Amino acid sequence: MQLLRHLRHRPRLLIALALGVVALAWPQPTPWSVRGLLGWNVGVWAYIALMLPYLLRADGAAVQQRAREQAEGGGVILLVAILGAACSVGAITLELRQAAELGIALTIGTVIGSWLLLPLEFAVSYASLYHRGPHGPHGLEFPGADGQPPDFSDFLYFAVTLATTSQTSDVTVSSRPMRRLVLLHAVVAFVFNTSVLALLINILAGMVKP
Repeated sequence: MQLLRHLRHRPRLLIALALGVVALAWPQPTPWSVRGLLGWNVGVWAYIALMLPYLLRADGAAVQQRAREQAEGGGVILLVAILGAACSVGAITLELRQAAELGIALTIGTVIGSWLLLPLEFAVSYASLYHRGPHGPHGLEFPGADGQPPDFSDFLYFAVTLATTSQTSDVTVSSRPMRRLVLLHAVVAFVFNTSVLALLINILAGMVKP
């Protein structure tokens, strides 16, 4: 019930979820594992396609307003995204023996979509935490800002950099709550990247004919 209440403030996420549920109604002979991955892919890619243009068009002031609107329940949505990405990769791992049935396109789409979802959701969480403080924006210091509030591309840059390099690059983390979120992101990114690498190695090994 609480999750549904939070979703009311995220219409694009609701649209993506609805499309994912519709994709689950794929013809019945298709195994549940395949339909589940198909629904996940449709939902994730629809969410990315709806959210990225919406957020990247926003200037610093608009990001601040949207971040505060979505601050409530942001942790719940982030947790669901992490668990969903983990389950999708786990489902592919369990179905590797039926890789031909899954299809290379579905497998690659699941891995890439799940990977892209995490930094996107963490970027939203960084923006929400950054603007949540009672004493104004805090927690991250972006170089060259010249007093201008960061836009979403700044938070996305920080999230993707951390996900790909496991370091915060030129952005300074300056508050304890933000450091805790960064720590969670670093751990999740390390585990997810390692799992994806192992999964891709297994897929490629299975494609090699003796």
